[in-house]
Amino acid sequence: MLIRVFIVCILVSYTVVNLQAQSNWIEWKEDVSEAEEMSGWQEQYEFLSELAEHPFNINTITKEQLEQLPFLSDKIIENILYYIYKYGPMVSKKELLGIEGMDWQTRRFLEDFIYIGASDKEEDKVYWKNVLKYNKQELLTRVDIPLYMKSGYADHSEEVLEKYPNRKYYGNPVYHNLRYRFQYRNQLYMGLTAEKDAGEPFFCKYNKKGYDFYSAYFFLQDVKKLKSLAIGNYRVSFGYGLVINTGGFSFGKSGSLGTMNRFGRGIAKYTSTDENNYLQGIAATYKLKKRWTLSAFYSFRKKDARVEDMFIRSLKTDGFHRLKKDMEKKNMVNNQLIGSNLTYNGKTVELGLTGVYTVFNKVLNPDLRPYNLYYPRGKYFFNIGTNYKFFLHKFIFSGETAFDKSGKIATLNMLSYSPAVHTSLLLINRYYDKRYQAIHANAFGENSQLQNETGVYIGLESSYLRKLKILCYADFFHFFYRRYQVDRDHTSGIDGLFQLT
Repeated sequence: MLIRVFIVCILVSYTVVNLQAQSNWIEWKEDVSEAEEMSGWQEQYEFLSELAEHPFNINTITKEQLEQLPFLSDKIIENILYYIYKYGPMVSKKELLGIEGMDWQTRRFLEDFIYIGASDKEEDKVYWKNVLKYNKQELLTRVDIPLYMKSGYADHSEEVLEKYPNRKYYGNPVYHNLRYRFQYRNQLYMGLTAEKDAGEPFFCKYNKKGYDFYSAYFFLQDVKKLKSLAIGNYRVSFGYGLVINTGGFSFGKSGSLGTMNRFGRGIAKYTSTDENNYLQGIAATYKLKKRWTLSAFYSFRKKDARVEDMFIRSLKTDGFHRLKKDMEKKNMVNNQLIGSNLTYNGKTVELGLTGVYTVFNKVLNPDLRPYNLYYPRGKYFFNIGTNYKFFLHKFIFSGETAFDKSGKIATLNMLSYSPAVHTSLLLINRYYDKRYQAIHANAFGENSQLQNETGVYIGLESSYLRKLKILCYADFFHFFYRRYQVDRDHTSGIDGLFQLT
């Protein structure tokens, strides 16, 4: 069996090496912070792979399409669109080097996502008769077989297990997932994901249905005025995440400064094995006019939680169901969410208004501790926020300001300055009230909770010299109230980086 596993590993490694040899854009990851979680990079890799397999026509490309490529700064995107407007359709990819600020490396990355086509843009249509004929289908699986024994799999007598039922996992130590994906062009996606974590039973005991977690989605986009339609599991991110951001969009401190002031991706399909950060239901985005879009989404799902005395004492987010205490928390509460977003995408101004209402079937009331005095409490939560972005020559001012049901505020504001295409300066100021409560928010910050924080971030990124790139930042942050495992109020810190490539 080990020999077979070894052969499979060699074949998979050969495939990955082959893919890396053919795809230049994979090198982009090396320039980004290596501290990101592998699961986040895996999802981003799959997203970019889909775009590379169905490249954009550079002569009809839009700003929204270019913004999907994380290695392009806002200034480069503006220069690409201006070049095509001024000089007409491109006839060769070599013309990319004629765009102001387009360095050799960025051109190599971009070449994987574009092709030279006609400049006459036709209306996007889905020809249903061709869906079954011209599509791509994939079946992926992952199996982890540990070569060591954890204490959770050790044998115990029935007397010991009866007295200490949480000493032994219910299932075997093998991790396994199965993922099926169906894709037609860059417009229609369908998929099914099934996952069993190590230690969870498989077709036995409490889990007679096989896998512990199932996820399915149907996603349609760019069909006339229908920008997107999601049924099943999906993700939502608008603005900078102060109201709602269920994963799939985030920017770290050491990412490219030219893309940190970019908004969330709106409604997106959900392909991850993460059992927590997703919505389940229906969502859609419709183009009202040339620059106006309206989005609406509804979600109903069960969540893991520790419930005592009819109160939700804590929400369980790790997705593990290996022990008796895990099963006692599985699907214990219902969560409903409804929300909407209105967006204006102008040439010099971008605006958005987002509102989200979410309710539990039980009251969220964590056990009172010194550090969680201001944690979210209650049965229902409401947040509304506005995001904004203004282009002023070499300056870009952007941000988002949000309020909760009690009127508490969270605001994030950025000012970026690009004296040249290859140089960016960025200033970020954030203020999250210690009483601000948002269940599905996730934004830039040092604290794990989107509350109880203020800070100032200063960053510089430059590739002024042809073969030299510099990235440095300093982040000064302060917490008004104590945090977990901190025994005092009003704590501060500094985080910095200097990177030369």
